Amino acid sequence: ELLKTNVEVLDIIKKEKEQFIEGADVLVVAGRGVKKEEDIAMIAELADLLGGQVACTRPMAEAGWMEAKRQIGLSGRTVRPKLIITCGVSGAIQFVAGMNHSDHIIAINKDEKAPIFKVANDCLVGDLYEIIPDLIEKLKASKGA
Repeated sequence: ELLKTNVEVLDIIKKEKEQFIEGADVLVVAGRGVKKEEDIAMIAELADLLGGQVACTRPMAEAGWMEAKRQIGLSGRTVRPKLIITCGVSGAIQFVAGMNHSDHIIAINKDEKAPIFKVANDCLVGDLYEIIPDLIEKLKASKGA
């Protein structure tokens, strides 16, 4: 005999597939300027607010702070997002080769001579620990409005 229940299925929502960094429209990249593993949460929050994914440079993957599948560059993955924000990424040629076809590149770095600034559309010279929380606040405020 069939099991009878009083449950009515109203809707079935498909679980979103895990999104790989190659398919993301927005990427926020953690580089060596990120001082502690727990600070990646700040990078992830910015990515979430922008509807994007978190990615990293090779040293971050090698340190075990992020999965290798999130690494951009010659020894990682090639990406072409609409927007990429690099946070504390110096811009080694191996990394740049993996992301220089992005539509819009915003670079945040304390070192105004960082090679990443040669490929970036917008260069923010300053401390990512001041700039990112500020960006997060502004985004939260605009979403709340």
